[in-house]
Amino acid sequence: MTRYEVSRLTDKDPIRAYLNRDRSLTAYALGDLDDAFWPESTFYGAWAGDDLAALALFYAGLEPVVLTVFGAPDGVRAILAAQALPEEIYYLALPEAGPVLAEFYDLAHNHREWRMVLDHARFDAVPGDCVARLGPEHADALAALYQHAAEPGETVVAFSPWQIAHGCFYGVWHGGALVATAGTHVWSQAERVAAIGNVFTQPEYRGHGYATHCTAAVATDAIAAGLETIVLNVRDDNGPALHVYEKLGFRRYAVFLEGPALRRESR
Repeated sequence: MTRYEVSRLTDKDPIRAYLNRDRSLTAYALGDLDDAFWPESTFYGAWAGDDLAALALFYAGLEPVVLTVFGAPDGVRAILAAQALPEEIYYLALPEAGPVLAEFYDLAHNHREWRMVLDHARFDAVPGDCVARLGPEHADALAALYQHAAEPGETVVAFSPWQIAHGCFYGVWHGGALVATAGTHVWSQAERVAAIGNVFTQPEYRGHGYATHCTAAVATDAIAAGLETIVLNVRDDNGPALHVYEKLGFRRYAVFLEGPALRRESR
């Protein structure tokens, strides 16, 4: 059995080198190296000699804390066993890390998501005239819209008003109310990466292509800004959304497990 040395990583260089091995897979964590996200990001690594074999990121900029893990499952286990873990998290992990996370957290509410990556050469969408750029002054309207997105027994955990000023959001207004939007979880020109998310349309306004136009507008701005890696996550059972994103030029890349979780009492 490999013996791992676990340490907190405070130097961005080894983290960046590890994450750059597969930017499409690690895009969210890579974006958190940006100075705007770094203060809320705590990285731990599991070392096998000189090799960084696993990585865990605890991001405290959202509530609950978001946990993302990569690498050798035994290394992930070593990292988690060495920490005073948060009581509640929202996690993103590849399926092979699921059994390890389940040792520490109750994963009863997990679901599967496709990580999709934009193929720049295939993207030729033109955002519709219906969309408008949103700013920090629209935080209350966005928060009100996202209340409609909460699933039974869950709350929307992916949005913080802080994201508006440090990302890119577009929306559609109808009768003075915001009825559709798309934005970003991560936007980093320094790391050349964006993660599109917070895509939602009120049910009564669906069928008009609003979410597609908003997503296209965000992607257009990301490409114009020179961002190399543009990704999004979508539930693997959401056939219509998968079809829309594929038409925009996104391709399926990998499956992630995602969801809220509570720490097991035995820990």
